Amino acid sequence: MNKLSSIVENLQHRIFESVVSNNLVYNTCWEDPRIDRQLLNLDSDSNVVMLTSAGCNALDYLLDHPKRIHCVDSNPAQNALLELKIALIAHAGYPLLWDFFGEGQSTGANIIYNQDLRHHLSPVGQSFWDKNISYFTPNSSQPSFYFRGTAGKFALMIHNRIMRKGLYPQMLRLLNAENLSEQEYFFDEIEPKLWNAFQKWLIQQPATMTMLGVPSTQRKMIEDRYKGGLLHFVRSSLKHVFTRLPLHDNYFWRVYVTGSYTPDCCPNYLLERHFDTLRQSVHKITTHTSTLLKFLKRNPGTYSHFVLLDHQDWLADSKPRLLAEEWREILKNSTAGSKILFRSAGRALNFLPEFVFDHVEFQQEKTKKLHQKDRVGTYETTHFGIVH
Repeated sequence: MNKLSSIVENLQHRIFESVVSNNLVYNTCWEDPRIDRQLLNLDSDSNVVMLTSAGCNALDYLLDHPKRIHCVDSNPAQNALLELKIALIAHAGYPLLWDFFGEGQSTGANIIYNQDLRHHLSPVGQSFWDKNISYFTPNSSQPSFYFRGTAGKFALMIHNRIMRKGLYPQMLRLLNAENLSEQEYFFDEIEPKLWNAFQKWLIQQPATMTMLGVPSTQRKMIEDRYKGGLLHFVRSSLKHVFTRLPLHDNYFWRVYVTGSYTPDCCPNYLLERHFDTLRQSVHKITTHTSTLLKFLKRNPGTYSHFVLLDHQDWLADSKPRLLAEEWREILKNSTAGSKILFRSAGRALNFLPEFVFDHVEFQQEKTKKLHQKDRVGTYETTHFGIVH
């Protein structure tokens, strides 16, 4: 039985690696940059290394005027997405940026891409968008870019479920609620109607989590922590986000439910008042299709900030040697005062190599307080350390 379990787990891992290496997984970032920027304290001397994801947060960080941001991702599709955003900011106007990434659709997207944007992309970016620029052309089954990609397909399933159940007007009232009392009222009315036997089964399937970019290591962390497993974690997280935190600026869940943002509920890079600042600053971002470890080996230097998203969880059980090697490179390319930020599905830091704690002081009390205000709510913890 143990051998069979090992074979199944290995197969799931290989499927996960295939999905996240060859497809657009994240069409929007799922880490709250408001929390990040309070911890990172970026300034004109900041030399940042971060994982790309959808690129939203790299653009958000530019508002603090860092010296340089190196966006690293082993998935070329994620870097292609950031390249397209940068091309729109640098070479198009704000209305087009809003159409593509505010509304999630644009009339004539294919023409605009070929005439105005394509030649500003790298060959890898061109290759990806030559095949996929239709993501921004709505149709009856997929009306928005935010319902594309693997995570987007899951969002579309949720959206369609809400529509079929006739819950969409109630969901909009929830998202537009004016206070926490209203939010709790609408959420308590809607939540039981969302979960039938199929949804409960679906959320616990490895294939579903793979679509969302959640590796088996993270699933195991959650299942070890919560008696009710993944389903209990998801339902508890949603209740916290939708009833304990104001929703008026929670653009993460708005776009996931509706497929678009609104002008006053969207990432900072889509606010018109920031457009000129970003246009003047996007040259500070460079993209690198590489693992973090290879990037650091190929680009040695002194970096002031490392933003690792939930990448540590991916390596924790399956690749502990690689995790240790990565941390050695991080420390080799740091200096006293360098800051390291990441999220985790686990609560403790005991999955990190022991030598890390000889060089990094983690600010657990500070992150615990801030984590309670995180608008995403899909991680158990936020971790922030300073190299000494």
